[in-house]
Amino acid sequence: MRTASIYISGLIGLLFFPAPVGAAESHCQMQEQVIFSCSVGKKTVSVCASKDFSAHSGYLQYRFGPLGMPELTFPALNASDPVTQFIQARTWMFAGGGGGYLRFINGQYHYIVYTAIGKGWGAKDGVAVERNHQVIANLECQNVPISKISDDFFTRAGLQVDQNEFEIPGLD
Repeated sequence: MRTASIYISGLIGLLFFPAPVGAAESHCQMQEQVIFSCSVGKKTVSVCASKDFSAHSGYLQYRFGPLGMPELTFPALNASDPVTQFIQARTWMFAGGGGGYLRFINGQYHYIVYTAIGKGWGAKDGVAVERNHQVIANLECQNVPISKISDDFFTRAGLQVDQNEFEIPGLD
């Protein structure tokens, strides 16, 4: 009888307090901030930051892979170089919208996490991978992303402006 009442209480809880429809899960831990996260099919792309992340403290990290088992994390949290050496950012202005992106630089590979909206084409969110400045993959979000990507965030983080200006694939 007790099991039935717990089950019914759980169902009532789900009816009154459902999970947000389309909300993205992330690779970020409870003690971290989710800066960006979305599903790109069977894998998830997340940008996680320490709670104290700023221009002078904490970390910002790109994570990609199956949820709970990232295949790639960059930069390493124990890197002695400042995070700004590996990460650049930029915002866009579009007719009827705008957006921004973070570029994670790992040698000849760049991972560009982006979010944007524009008149005539709607919302575009995802991650593009460049090798030697050529796009080799573009994975669009399959759900509504969590995103704190903004000019305000870039300023507080002290990130350098990307000089290579990334263009969203398919917006010719």
